[in-house]
Amino acid sequence: MVNPMFIFAFLTTIAPILLFIAVLVFVVLFATRLTRRMENRAEQRLLIEKENSAFQKQQTEAIQELNRRLTNIEILLKEVE
Repeated sequence: MVNPMFIFAFLTTIAPILLFIAVLVFVVLFATRLTRRMENRAEQRLLIEKENSAFQKQQTEAIQELNRRLTNIEILLKEVE
């Protein structure tokens, strides 16, 4: 049978230390997971931003081409008059 003084000594000295270590490990793991999630979200936002930028560039090029064509048509119409 275990000595009651041993149990009391364990509960008053070693258990709080083990509890502190367990809480510390939990906090570190939680912070690590949170950081990874934030990094993944930042990478996803960056990917979406790159896609949006490429799409805007395509739109700009298409508008510029339409403006060139419209200018050419206007020049042709002025020549016809």
